[in-house]
Amino acid sequence: MASMSAALLLVLPALFTCFGPGAGVEPELAKPTGIVNGDTTQTCGWPTVVALNGCSGTLIHPRAISTAQHCGQPSSVHFGPTANGQGQDVGVVACVGTGSQDAMICELATEVTDLPVTPVLYGCELDDLMTVGADVIVAGFGDTSYGAGQFGTKRWIPQTITTVEPARVIIGNPGDPQSPCAGDSGGPVFVQAADGGWRTIGTLLGGTTGIPCNSAAQYMRLDLVVPHFESERGIDITPCFDAETGDWEPGEGCGGFFSGDHTHEGSWASWCSDVPVSGPSETCGSNGGGGEESGEESGSEESGGEESGGEESGSEESGGEESGGESGEDSGGDELGDDGDDELGGDESGGTGEGGADLDEGSCACAAADDRRARGSSGLLALVVVGLGFSRRARRGR
Repeated sequence: MASMSAALLLVLPALFTCFGPGAGVEPELAKPTGIVNGDTTQTCGWPTVVALNGCSGTLIHPRAISTAQHCGQPSSVHFGPTANGQGQDVGVVACVGTGSQDAMICELATEVTDLPVTPVLYGCELDDLMTVGADVIVAGFGDTSYGAGQFGTKRWIPQTITTVEPARVIIGNPGDPQSPCAGDSGGPVFVQAADGGWRTIGTLLGGTTGIPCNSAAQYMRLDLVVPHFESERGIDITPCFDAETGDWEPGEGCGGFFSGDHTHEGSWASWCSDVPVSGPSETCGSNGGGGEESGEESGSEESGGEESGGEESGSEESGGEESGGESGEDSGGDELGDDGDDELGGDESGGTGEGGADLDEGSCACAAADDRRARGSSGLLALVVVGLGFSRRARRGR
């Protein structure tokens, strides 16, 4: 009996470790974190980047924003330098995705006419600007390290495209000291066109490895979602192109895009009316139709672009609906929030919205947690066997 007691003394500590208080509690893998070692923006810096459901998004048209499907459909989005402070709130009517990609476009309840947009990169611009080695900007409302839980301040970093694939682009490299992180999900990757205006390539899905931060990041291409949105909502969000063919067809609104950077001061009471805008876009040919005239050429390829001195894009203030400023809230108003399949894999979804994408086991941190539990169970069984063997040997020795 004494030998059996000794064996149990060997095994019980292991049992407590595996099944005692706190056992089986998984770490929170989707805390709202964000740009690692990023710089904060001024009041009106990168003004088209919005906060929603603990994620980020982008104003790509006066009536539409883009974000990640796993963030869930928001009831409203917040424009401003922080997620809950000064700024403007605009309601959301509906969101449209493809079902196979973690990206979606949402229709706004009120048209935002007083802020220049950052439209989706489309048509011939894809070949010209979405290339390996291209300089880009990423932005979002996250914290600077994983798990710090300080979502809410807009930050940005310069980065480089490292891979272009049929449905996504990858920026940066594993181990980069500057990178997007979980709470930047749905946020943009911007590239600057020859007219000085910025275009939105895609929305952040997550990292390419099991590391939630300091990793190469994958962005889902928005040009693949545009035709679905235009078909379902009946809104033309590609003023320079035919959405179905990608042909260059500049019309009203093909120009006057945001051409500034992170440095702009101003007031959100007036929708940051003094931020610079581009002239009429001529990226893929002459522009007979649209855009605001720019008093100054904004063709700089630099991150900030030059101030164009053009007119404000619109004069009607968009009051929108107030969101209450709570990050991480999901209204659940659209079925897309529950259908975020990503056939391409990837790891951390990174937002706190519900309806997360199903991610591939090789890179999903939750799959790694299951594997750890399986290994722990095997180790426990081995300890029990060793303890019982010790007991039997002790009895034979007597």
